[in-house]
Amino acid sequence: MRRITFTLFAVLWLGAVVFAGERSNLEAQKVRVMESITAEELMEYVDELVDPKYRGRLAGCPAYMDVAAWVAGLLEEWGIQPLGDDGTYFQKFPWHYTHVKSTGEVVLMRDGEKFALSAPDDYYPGANSDNGSIEAEVIFAGYGISAPELGYDDFADIDVNGKIVMIAGGTPYTGNNTDTLNLWGPYSGSGYKMGNAYRQGARGVLYLDKLASPGTPYIPGFYYAHIDNAVTERILGRPQSELLNAIRESGEARSFATEFTARIASETEYHPDGITANVIGYIPGTHPELKKEAIIMGAHLDGQGNLGFHFPGALDNASGVADVLATARALAKFRGQMKRSVVFIFFGAEEVGLVGSTYYCQNPAFSAENTLLFMNLDMVGNGEGLALWHGESYPQLFAHYQRNNENHVGRSLRSSEGRMPVGRPRTDGLVFMQYGFRTFHVATTDRVNPLYYHDPRDVPENLVPEIMRDVSRMLFMGTFDLANDTDIVNSELYLIQ
Repeated sequence: MRRITFTLFAVLWLGAVVFAGERSNLEAQKVRVMESITAEELMEYVDELVDPKYRGRLAGCPAYMDVAAWVAGLLEEWGIQPLGDDGTYFQKFPWHYTHVKSTGEVVLMRDGEKFALSAPDDYYPGANSDNGSIEAEVIFAGYGISAPELGYDDFADIDVNGKIVMIAGGTPYTGNNTDTLNLWGPYSGSGYKMGNAYRQGARGVLYLDKLASPGTPYIPGFYYAHIDNAVTERILGRPQSELLNAIRESGEARSFATEFTARIASETEYHPDGITANVIGYIPGTHPELKKEAIIMGAHLDGQGNLGFHFPGALDNASGVADVLATARALAKFRGQMKRSVVFIFFGAEEVGLVGSTYYCQNPAFSAENTLLFMNLDMVGNGEGLALWHGESYPQLFAHYQRNNENHVGRSLRSSEGRMPVGRPRTDGLVFMQYGFRTFHVATTDRVNPLYYHDPRDVPENLVPEIMRDVSRMLFMGTFDLANDTDIVNSELYLIQ
């Protein structure tokens, strides 16, 4: 009897030793793979993504599909399986685009004098202007909003028929009431404002604040440009902030005719039949039940395009794409060792209005019910600290990333409770939230270098490669552990409402 007991004890002890050894070996292998994620690797991806041959990665244009093919090629090389249409990596959908052939022309005129503006210093040409020109009187039209149900209309007391209007982004509402913000949300985007100006009779727009905006609509016979603050002040005779503050404080429109005439000329070619795509790959899980669940990480692959000069889009969003790629390469080393499936999505039309993420949510490979977590990466290449916003609402999920950051990365890691978006969503993660997905917003904190948003100066030299490396290392280690956590029951987890 003692011999049987001793033998059983020895077998159990040996099994425990073997299991501990296997676990130790797995942990050592994970650390080695994590350390293979380097700043140099991240910047190699970035340098390819910002190459001018991809023409700023504009959704709809053939050059975007070229960069999408490059990403798909990496996924295939790493053994990550396709999850797009018909056994491919591509989830395709139609999207129109405009080829901007040159910077065009913007000229101001007053009292017989002409002031020719220069791009990109004074203005950016409109991403979707028609081919041609307009010369007309310039009217200041505030926020370009007509919202009678809110008691506000920038066009109520001014004739803009056939003219050029100056309009600002945003809305005149400055409060924080959620319901009111949601009422104003549909009026805040440049797409609405351009369309409304056209419906009011205007045939051109000088859009206040100079930034690339590919999400504006193409309207035949309509021309526009985005102008620098100094140009705005020259036309108005005062800083735009004075006029906009007066509108916000009074809640009343203050539109008026300026003393200027302007000429806007565009050299463009409109393509209504463009095609774009989300790029989707995945590593299938191994557990009979848990493999039906997915951990998804995504980043928008598209950029601001080319407006007669190149927009590299390094921070926005080559940084996020590079981080997802590095994480995907590392996790692919452990194919067959993760119980849950892990999905990687590179969205094809974020900059034009969150179209790619919306299309995926409406046609998901894994439904919201079968997705444990979606993590969105947008502009994550400049800073010293890390953040997983909304992590505090999902402590069981957040814990894996927090622990691995503490043990292996060593950056500050901030988080927050989750909140549903208010007003107009501005990033893909908010779209996923609206469709009922648990969502982390992966970010970097404590900015180091200058931030150039929708600006041709958004170049790789302004990134911080080491923070990008550490984002990917944390995501790799945390996602591997989360994929194998059998104590988490998806259906029992909290969901932000």
